[in-house]
Amino acid sequence: MNIDFVKVPFLNNPSMQKYEGPIVKKHPSDFYLEEKKRSLEDFDKDLYGESKLFKELQILSKVKKLLDIETPGSFLDISMKLEEDLAIMHCGKLEAIAFCFPSGWIPRNGLGQDFQYLHNPVADNELLLKSSNKLTEYMTKHRIQRWVWNVTTINELSNHPKVERPDITSFEDLYFRLETQISTPVDEDTSLFSVHVSVVPLHTIWDNKILESINSMSHNILKYKNLVEIKNYLNTIKI
Repeated sequence: MNIDFVKVPFLNNPSMQKYEGPIVKKHPSDFYLEEKKRSLEDFDKDLYGESKLFKELQILSKVKKLLDIETPGSFLDISMKLEEDLAIMHCGKLEAIAFCFPSGWIPRNGLGQDFQYLHNPVADNELLLKSSNKLTEYMTKHRIQRWVWNVTTINELSNHPKVERPDITSFEDLYFRLETQISTPVDEDTSLFSVHVSVVPLHTIWDNKILESINSMSHNILKYKNLVEIKNYLNTIKI
């Protein structure tokens, strides 16, 4: 795994890059599809929803055309056929979501909310909130990609708030969690947001800059990302 996106010092801002590649993987693995089914069985309606406006504007048909998917069913049904989780932003608000692998939040609670609301829980979010309007406009004009990473004791793709967070007993208990996020225009007011989650044992991709980046984080960010104990542990062992 390439981890060039891990920066020292850690940057908690809306930096991203233009992207011209595919929005989703063409051939999803059985593993991801089975994990999505399991997550849906565990958390059901916490994970998805469609607004009245999403249905009235028939945005679903535009999404199917964009993804070149010919299948009946809902926004959730499309997501369940992909490795990626999906969301729709329209005029700056979340109008549809199907996130089987959320990161510490309940996806359905964000339905109908704007970008500022969705990122309000993020620690040290001043720059992110300040740029919200420009960012939502940019997302309807360009395909962009960004990465969000963390170190965790949870080895599952889903970090739903109800997922148990194991204690640290060894370095092998730690996992590197990566969200590869792609936003692409659907129309002049709408963007499709896809998130591909990867979780790998930390020791398999270890680079000392991961610890350097964690050590550069503010206490607020460490708390938000549940990294306080992990930071202390990594600084007390020899790797």
